[in-house]
Amino acid sequence: MKNITTKCVVLGHKNFGESHKLIFLYSEDLGKIKVIAKGARKITSKFTGHLETLNLCLISLYFGPHSIIVQEIQTIKNFQSTKESLSKLTSAIQISEITNQLVYENQNIDDLLSLLEDCTLYIKSSSKPELIATSYIIKLLDKIGVIPDFREVSSNLSGKYLKFLQFLKTQPLSEIEKIKLTPTEKIEISGIIEKIVERETQTKFHSLTI
Repeated sequence: MKNITTKCVVLGHKNFGESHKLIFLYSEDLGKIKVIAKGARKITSKFTGHLETLNLCLISLYFGPHSIIVQEIQTIKNFQSTKESLSKLTSAIQISEITNQLVYENQNIDDLLSLLEDCTLYIKSSSKPELIATSYIIKLLDKIGVIPDFREVSSNLSGKYLKFLQFLKTQPLSEIEKIKLTPTEKIEISGIIEKIVERETQTKFHSLTI
């Protein structure tokens, strides 16, 4: 049994028991973990507002014999303002869900917390949140070592799309945000990303409209 305080991003949550929540986190020190926030569904809970998806938090945890319990939590940055924009909210949900799907419990990936934090900030301020989210998906696949051969995803993939996907994988978000795409290119790329993610998650993925 032990206690630890760690920086983390909230990937999602679901109800647990009568008044608790099961929280999925990506931690700087522990990788992906699931924890229990006792009483979090109560109106008077001290956790209210802190456990929203993609909040960057400082969290104190107690490791019990059967589960990890949230003791204290402090929000460093929140995603509240993004809820006013449907495209930004959709993009944020996509990156949190795909991270939760693809990263195994207790798996720790180098610099993933920084990438999550950077993408969240870019989505909040960008006029192209879907493009930022698309880049995140490619970078995440690369980080966990399952980036596919793009030609296997689509045998008809042209050279310009291969270059584009490589650009998404290797370039910083500041450069990716400068990309301009035609309507046709946006549709093609959305379809390619959808096929890639479905191959890796084995679940239906609703692709972003870039």
